[in-house]
Amino acid sequence: MKVMLINSLPKDGAYATSDWDTAQEDIGAFPPIGLSYLAGYLVKYTNHDVRILDAVAERLDYPQIEERILEFKPDIVGSTIFTPTFYGNLMLARLVKRILPNSYVCLGGVQHVRMFLEETLSHPEIDFVVRGEGEVIFANLLNALENGDPLFSVDGISFKENGEIVSCGEEGYIKDINKFPPPAFDIMSLNLYKSVLGTGKTVGTISTSRGCPYECTFCDHPYRTFRVYNIERILSEMQYFYNRGVREFMFFDDMFNITPKRVMDISDAILTTLPDATWAFRGRADQVTEEMAIKAKKAGCMQMMFGLEATTDEHLKIIKKRITIKQLHDSIAICKKIGISTSTNYIIGFPFHKSRRDVLDVIDFAINCGSNYAQFNILLPYAGTEVYNEGVKKGVLPSNFWSDYVSNPEPNAYIPIWDEYLSRDELSELLKMCYQKFYLRPSKIWENAIKIRSISQLKMRIKGMLTVMGVSGGYKREKAS
Repeated sequence: MKVMLINSLPKDGAYATSDWDTAQEDIGAFPPIGLSYLAGYLVKYTNHDVRILDAVAERLDYPQIEERILEFKPDIVGSTIFTPTFYGNLMLARLVKRILPNSYVCLGGVQHVRMFLEETLSHPEIDFVVRGEGEVIFANLLNALENGDPLFSVDGISFKENGEIVSCGEEGYIKDINKFPPPAFDIMSLNLYKSVLGTGKTVGTISTSRGCPYECTFCDHPYRTFRVYNIERILSEMQYFYNRGVREFMFFDDMFNITPKRVMDISDAILTTLPDATWAFRGRADQVTEEMAIKAKKAGCMQMMFGLEATTDEHLKIIKKRITIKQLHDSIAICKKIGISTSTNYIIGFPFHKSRRDVLDVIDFAINCGSNYAQFNILLPYAGTEVYNEGVKKGVLPSNFWSDYVSNPEPNAYIPIWDEYLSRDELSELLKMCYQKFYLRPSKIWENAIKIRSISQLKMRIKGMLTVMGVSGGYKREKAS
């Protein structure tokens, strides 16, 4: 079968602000890791003809996506659902059925499918959904379709028959993720992937684990187990990029430094195998030691990114981050001493942000904590999270928004936010203020300017600056409905 995996457009999805905010694609283009692993499994273990179309990284519009689909004429199109951008998934499914009515559409997305299986399959354009981790399940579905085998034999899929939802077997879950082959880098345009926080050159994006053992109140991560790829596997993926001239890497999983020892072991391997590689990682502020930082720096670590979210110990306890402000300060101090830059992430619009002063305190903290970069976002209360359930119980958040949105998604819809104390417009203005106060300081402008090493990096920084300034040429959301 001809299989096209499409990273569908998020631009018409549901958002929090009435003006703009930063999305993942605004700080760089990163590959669709889930689809790349799915393709890797298909390429190794099946004979299907597999293509990946990253409409996000290529900045395609729907006519361009249609043209690319018609060029390949796939028998089945697959895509991953993130609930806020489900509108894009549905528009993609409708496009496929309009131009290739005999082709199948299959969607996945662990947490979304768990929460909204019935609502998703209420759309006739969607033929199948994969429940859980999809590598093995999707391959089995393709083989069954090609061979004419009964769909009931494919564990982990759901579909409609005679108007009723049929769910076969248990959802997919693989304990030993090292059994998976590497992502299908060979069928991806790797030159598309860059980070505004890096040099502007092509970045090799690596995932070293799956799952998260923590229980933050705002997070809808589907697995509380934590599974890691072995070091040999990690190095082999890095080697693929390295052999093609890539020297800059991003470890994209949230728990790269689940322990300092893990970072040191990976650093030893990088130093031995890829001595001129540079890299950054996303991790926790409570798992940084000076010994680890020294070894990581020697192995090419240029930046550590910490998800702090809140700025007082009291608030960190409320959201169950299980870190302290002192641990963040200590980690930033270590990095500054060793020569590693840092980035910190913050969320505004929590229930404990009861006034403008509370959010201004977040800005002041971000400026004074010493991190080189900062990212700010408005709280998105995802369905099933502790903060969402609390909001529904208090009557601050509607109980049926997400299910209604999946059943009948509107383009550029507003996501309900915690507006008990601060309105959407107020939070939108405060979000702008966060970025402007942090990045438009003369010292910060100069600090970032002297780090520019290429034209592509300069272009990305200029666009980011225009966004922060709120002028034409920056990233801009469509007006929400």
